Amino acid sequence: MAAADDIRSANALGPANAPVLIEFFSDLQCPQCARYEPMVKTVRTEFGDKTRMVLRHFPLTGHEHALPASWAAEAAANQGKFWEMAESLYKTQWMWARAPAPRAIFIDQAKQLGLDLDKFQKDMDSSDVHERISADQTHAQSVGVKTAPSVVINGYNVPNTEFSESGFRAAIKAALAKAGQ
Repeated sequence: MAAADDIRSANALGPANAPVLIEFFSDLQCPQCARYEPMVKTVRTEFGDKTRMVLRHFPLTGHEHALPASWAAEAAANQGKFWEMAESLYKTQWMWARAPAPRAIFIDQAKQLGLDLDKFQKDMDSSDVHERISADQTHAQSVGVKTAPSVVINGYNVPNTEFSESGFRAAIKAALAKAGQ
């Protein structure tokens, strides 16, 4: 399981001491990730304080704007709006995924979220934000993630064939049972 100290509270839903850690590895430009993220979030909510969900960045090389989208989400995280930005990016993929200059769209989204735009733009380009994406990718490799979307629950890499509310629910129940909950 991931070390708790590599999880930023801005990128997590649920208590740090939850017995079940759900890691959602996502490419913000990936239509499947956009479809599964709310499903994972819903199932996590059903289990309440027994679960913690973390969104980890796994931008795929085939998606040319996935990495800058991750930078935008992390820049928003620095202002406490990570989930709002991630949700906005998922919902507007159609707008920025093929745009010649998606950064202008990201800045517009930051403006709509009420972010400090100067800080947002500086943070998007900061080494701290870039290193966070790198750390997520390194962690992904360490837990056997090869693509996005991927869901890892307490170290168990949920197979794509189980990507459904019932599949996620079953994996969480199994992790709770293993944790004696």
